[in-house]
Amino acid sequence: MRKALIFLLLLFGCNVNSGKKVTLENFEFKTGDDTELFFKNVRQSYYDLEENEAAKFNLFRLSDRVINDTLPILNLAIVINYLQDEAYLFLEPNKVLSQYDPLTIKWRNAEDGISGEFILESRNREGMLRFADKMYKGILAGYDFTLSDQQELLSTQSEIDAFRITM
Repeated sequence: MRKALIFLLLLFGCNVNSGKKVTLENFEFKTGDDTELFFKNVRQSYYDLEENEAAKFNLFRLSDRVINDTLPILNLAIVINYLQDEAYLFLEPNKVLSQYDPLTIKWRNAEDGISGEFILESRNREGMLRFADKMYKGILAGYDFTLSDQQELLSTQSEIDAFRITM
């Protein structure tokens, strides 16, 4: 019985909910001991770690992210500022995508034809979080994403999953 309970906890505790809602109203950059322990013991193994001792932070990139310098790719990274007990999202456009300044993503809902755009107006932690939140909600809604020159963005399931899981 005890082994079955442990198995169920592991099974459901490690499940990445693909439709989980993220709300900015409840978001804090501060991390507690419980969230740091959860990330370190459960989630960290899915990420590549880059330590920046000079800046006193660690950067975590999803191991399964898409790396390609010929197509526009938008990945997220998690920055852990261990001196301040804070965590941030960091947008990492690849070389192709970094040419777009400001970064403007056009979105279209294929079901109803409604469209619009998301603009990364500020590259500070709040600006990147707001932009990533809009993209995440667009992913959950099934939007198609393009750049101003009509190049597709987040068009493969691998790209979508890497963004969604990190978020």
